[in-house]
Amino acid sequence: AVDVGTTKLAGYLVDLETGRTLSSAGATNPQIAYGEDVISRIKYANESSQGAKTLQQILVQAVNTLLEELCQECCISREQIIDCVMVGNTAMHHLLLGFPVKPLGTAPYQTPAVQPVEIRARDIGIKTAESAYIYLPPNIASFVGGDHVAMLLSTGARNRSGAILAVDIGTNTEISLIHESSHFSCSCASGPAFEGAHIREGLRAIPGAIERLMIDGESAKVKTIQNKPAIGICGSGVLDAVAELRRWKMIDTRGAFNRDDPRVRVRGGRPEFVLVDSTRSGHGRDIAIDRNDVNQIQLAKAAIRSGIEILLHRAQISPDEIDHVLLAGAFATYLDINSAIEIGMFPRISPERFQQVGNAAGSGAREMLVSTARRRAAEQMVRQIQYIELMTESGYTDIFMKAIGFD
Repeated sequence: AVDVGTTKLAGYLVDLETGRTLSSAGATNPQIAYGEDVISRIKYANESSQGAKTLQQILVQAVNTLLEELCQECCISREQIIDCVMVGNTAMHHLLLGFPVKPLGTAPYQTPAVQPVEIRARDIGIKTAESAYIYLPPNIASFVGGDHVAMLLSTGARNRSGAILAVDIGTNTEISLIHESSHFSCSCASGPAFEGAHIREGLRAIPGAIERLMIDGESAKVKTIQNKPAIGICGSGVLDAVAELRRWKMIDTRGAFNRDDPRVRVRGGRPEFVLVDSTRSGHGRDIAIDRNDVNQIQLAKAAIRSGIEILLHRAQISPDEIDHVLLAGAFATYLDINSAIEIGMFPRISPERFQQVGNAAGSGAREMLVSTARRRAAEQMVRQIQYIELMTESGYTDIFMKAIGFD
């Protein structure tokens, strides 16, 4: 089973007799070299004569490398892999299968390829048993794909009581709101800031990356991955930093630094706050956060919050009426709920209503791998979901602009 993410791939080797996961591994999606987000890759596929083929080939190669790693860990051969399930957003789904992606990048941003797909693995170059097939669950719409379906399936979101908000955070964030007999879904271009991209000292979640941060009076106290000397900051750390800067009034509601605050340093005419000075960092340089970093987080959190607000409006309920919030994805696993609420990514509701569910898309893929009944359940579920295209919603731009600021 493989979760084909825009940024990362997550693979799982499963024993079909017992249902037990034998091994798991991750890898970077090599398509990132052609664009950090799906829109950039769609553009490359459409404008380059060999673009779509190139993106498919390097993705297939990466999946094969991942499969080889999983097999070696369990001392089995590729020929013993007899069934596959792969999930991803609609763009990843199309690029993997070699489907045209032009409809995804052109108004009205619709694709006819929303049905479940079963294809021989060898037909797209995946090296498994000769007879192996790949099953891909249905897509919901142009930017809400089978990975969101898998997440909803594994969390049992539709079977829970009350109003359920399910958010799968990534470069492309998918959101569902389930209330009474209605199920609304949308997609948000939250971008790669939560992966550390476009942040001056940003890193992926690697050893030495600041993952937790608290400002205590004059300076910041940081926690790094594996407690290594700080060499940069990953998404969860940046989120904490922005929340703390706002809490201590070092940035205003627009995200601008308060130059009169003695804790704010101005260098080269630009205000910044030092998180770790050069004497304590792992590379001998200051690690600081500036206005551009704050703005990147503002744009990312506004994309998510505005999507949530549109779905709440469609369901005709207030944030207070949300009973459970399910947060999925690698970034969501490590973010601090209170920090996310503080900066306005989520409505100001009790943190006790939030549940971080990890890579639920990968879990759903594994469920569909071992059970055809779960595949049918996913297909039935999709028929009951109403997709909302945010850009065509009345007042969306105003809602987004409002969400950029801090309460």
